[in-house]
Amino acid sequence: MAGIARPFIPWIGSKEKLIPYIWQVFPSNPKLYLEPFGGGGALLLGIQPKISRMDIYNDFNCDLVNLFLCARECTIQLVQELKFLPLHSRAEFDLLKEFMKHKELLQQRIADERNAVMECFSGEEREELLEILRERSCLFDVQRAAAYYKVCRGSFSGTTTSFGVKPNNITNFLYLFDDASKRLQDVVIENKDCLDIIRERDGPDSLIYCDPPYFDAESLYTVDFPKEKHEELHHILSQCKGYIVVSYNDCPFIRSLYGDFYILAFRRNNPLSQRAGATYDELIMTNYDPRPYIQPQFSMFPAEIENGDLVLVHEPACGSLREIYLRRRNEHETDKNDAPAGAGGEAGNGREMSTGSNGSHDGNGDRQTQYSPDQPPDERGSGA
Repeated sequence: MAGIARPFIPWIGSKEKLIPYIWQVFPSNPKLYLEPFGGGGALLLGIQPKISRMDIYNDFNCDLVNLFLCARECTIQLVQELKFLPLHSRAEFDLLKEFMKHKELLQQRIADERNAVMECFSGEEREELLEILRERSCLFDVQRAAAYYKVCRGSFSGTTTSFGVKPNNITNFLYLFDDASKRLQDVVIENKDCLDIIRERDGPDSLIYCDPPYFDAESLYTVDFPKEKHEELHHILSQCKGYIVVSYNDCPFIRSLYGDFYILAFRRNNPLSQRAGATYDELIMTNYDPRPYIQPQFSMFPAEIENGDLVLVHEPACGSLREIYLRRRNEHETDKNDAPAGAGGEAGNGREMSTGSNGSHDGNGDRQTQYSPDQPPDERGSGA
């Protein structure tokens, strides 16, 4: 599989094994790529960077964001710190978790010391002491990142809450940091609420891939995400101007909630299950017609989903939400241009636009090319 880095951290709900499915529906040349629920960053790390595209990683988990920042900015120090932190027993796992709990207290002590220095010293003495405190704060961020990484690597399936029991030699994974650090050099790393950053970064040329906590599985995640948050997320995404791709677990609530999106379904192996051969049903949903982008042999409304098949299970009655937005925008611009001098044009409600029986046009009316599922979207077409 093409790409320049693999995830350096295990993560609950990691999409590394699902990349061939998700990449299929990505448009080839967005000007901005955003992951509001960054997690382990499997997709972002695997996509080749482009000068013409801004890549943004965001997560609300401040410890996870700190780890990504340290992996990019302090790679050597982080790897050195990881070599000294033990993790061979449940007691050591619990000790690292306890260290994480007191992170705010330790940072507050540094802040208090800085305030005391500002009050009691001046000139060169003040600057010398402030520099010591800055180094200590930076070191703490690296120590915190290393402890968090150890907790993730030592927990069951990256949940950070339960000890994984099996032996875990961290040195076997340190090589992943080098490639990840290089890939992250030009990535904007944010620590914002998912809804806020979607509103900030949405645009006609944006691609936003959302991988929120799965419905009725929120207890596995460290960030609270109640039912109302799922509904609010859909409300925001349904109004977006750009390309929207959403991953979810397959359940009646999500299918109903995203009834105005195209819904693709597939079945995969379930690594969290203790039962051999267990599977898990997944959904990929888009606010645009995904059929022009995926393999011609993908299934159309079969009676049963086979393990590994990508199946279109729902086509919205309203058509592509993104296409509706573009059409209304174009009609609004036309009305303004055609309006008599001094008169204000008014955008119409628009009418349904035929896309052909195979749905082979996007919102701009351009016929799209079909691509191999394991070909990254950045390598498609002449603009790659």
